[in-house]
Amino acid sequence: MAWIESPTKERAKGRTLEVYERIMNERGHVANIFLAQGLDPIMLETHLEMYVHLMIDPGPLTREEREMIAVVVSAANRCAYGAIHHSEALETVEKDPKALYKLLKEFTAKKESPREKALLAYAAKLTLDPKEIKEEDIKDLRDAGITDPEILRANLIASYFNFSNRIALGLGVQLEKGEARTYKY
Repeated sequence: MAWIESPTKERAKGRTLEVYERIMNERGHVANIFLAQGLDPIMLETHLEMYVHLMIDPGPLTREEREMIAVVVSAANRCAYGAIHHSEALETVEKDPKALYKLLKEFTAKKESPREKALLAYAAKLTLDPKEIKEEDIKDLRDAGITDPEILRANLIASYFNFSNRIALGLGVQLEKGEARTYKY
């Protein structure tokens, strides 16, 4: 599961158990990324709230765009945990088993959607070379028709996945297997 002690659903107590139960009710399973944070229930709950707000609650980007950003950031970080989870989520929310292939094609094609290309390029640059982000990058997003609330959300999602990827990579969070990886998206 992870390189540190992680309270299982069966052994969790108090606030950790409450958060695990909430996740079970909403998602069907508790992902290892959340189990790995069970020793700090306040942070676990805060992390869950941030995830739900950015990825699930209504907001200025489509769910597909959010998942695409998650995949691009996780892939750029070489975080298999995040890349696999969110490529599966992308395929589920798009109801298309070839959604990841389309994302990769979109990201590298010359005749791509300017909106998606701009969002994904921004997320990749923010991940790989954040000190090089300039006002011109924001202008490129606006030129692609992306509004300031959408730019903020794209930034927050990319930043969140850099945070989450570092939890997974830094604690050795293992990818769930089989049915433990089936979630309600």
